Amino acid sequence: MRQQLLAQQLQPNDPARYAWGRAAESLGQGADATYLQLALMDDWLLALEGQPAQAARSIEAAIAHGQQLDPYFLERRARAVWRTILQSQQLRPEWDRDGPGVSLPPELEALGAELTAEGPGLWVRRAKDGRPRGLYLWLGVRNRLAEPLPLPEFTLRLGRADQQPAALLMMQCALPRYSTRQWVPPQTVQHYLCSAVDGGVGNPPAGVGWLAQTGHWFSEGAALQTVIPQSDQALSRTIRILREVDNPAMDKFMHRVRESAEIQDLQQRQAQAAATAAKKAKQADESAKARRAAEPMAPWLKRLLFWGGVIGALVVYGLVAHHVSVAVASWLMWTGLAIPCAILVRSLWGESSGDGWSRLGTAVISGIAIGAPFLGTLIAYLAYKLVVSPQARLKAVIFLLVVALLAVLNTLERWYRG
Repeated sequence: MRQQLLAQQLQPNDPARYAWGRAAESLGQGADATYLQLALMDDWLLALEGQPAQAARSIEAAIAHGQQLDPYFLERRARAVWRTILQSQQLRPEWDRDGPGVSLPPELEALGAELTAEGPGLWVRRAKDGRPRGLYLWLGVRNRLAEPLPLPEFTLRLGRADQQPAALLMMQCALPRYSTRQWVPPQTVQHYLCSAVDGGVGNPPAGVGWLAQTGHWFSEGAALQTVIPQSDQALSRTIRILREVDNPAMDKFMHRVRESAEIQDLQQRQAQAAATAAKKAKQADESAKARRAAEPMAPWLKRLLFWGGVIGALVVYGLVAHHVSVAVASWLMWTGLAIPCAILVRSLWGESSGDGWSRLGTAVISGIAIGAPFLGTLIAYLAYKLVVSPQARLKAVIFLLVVALLAVLNTLERWYRG
């Protein structure tokens, strides 16, 4: 956006150019705004001093020029220019005592019945005893220059400067309450409300009305006594006021900047939302994987793995016994069972604590674990013999038949007794 701002053109003799300093500040370019305003003040002073107008140039060129200017010397030139403007009456007070009537300014409406209209734009406030308490004048100020002039308030002197102070009327003038434009556009008239209150107003001569007396003062001399208060600096005041001039081109530029910033902000928020959603999805997926990893196996899967392992161990035992020897197969089976059983016994006694019953349970489980390798090896040997020996298979069948017969006889006996 800064490059787009720097490319904007400043047209000579166009009062709207002073507003571009406001645009630079809005974009956060404080240094650019300062140098640009110094360059514009130099242009403003050159125009008021009667120098040739600057040619059209870019804001970037104006900023480069402003970097070479000294604010102290610009301040001195500004004060000198104000004195010249006042002395030459380039800011000229105007009041038409015979013109059309003027509506009562909102600032005076609260005074109500204490006000009396004495002429077009002239009101007198009187106390109950008839003594004047205030004089109010609706005054126009014409700017006869080609540049806008800052003028939010001033002091108006009515009467000749060589007269005694008592024969002069000093009025304080300010912009109307509803006015937001603190400068006088070139070649135009701007109106102010001037007032002289308690102690600053005397009675006109006998037989002379306020309209005639004010007109007499005005005809003898009306001048702006002061424009720049001592507590303010001419240059800073001028910069602060003129940068508020209307500039439709700058308004459109700032509108485009705000739209672009809003689009970028929306895109950034969407990207952040997408990144947040992706992060949450990843976390949810990792959490689901962790939960699945931590979940215990289903009972049927446990049984399947257990019996699969048993059958696999028996098959391995049979193959080794058939192709190598029964002794080697038995040794392998016993070793394969003894190692995990030994680890189990060690962990049981390493964590064993509590009362005698807990220790008794640990001893029972340890005894089973110690006997498991021997029992497992015996079962594997018997299973192998059942597979390879017909005599063993016959004995096993006879054993199973005897067991079945005994079960049937036991069932019949219970039925007979019952």
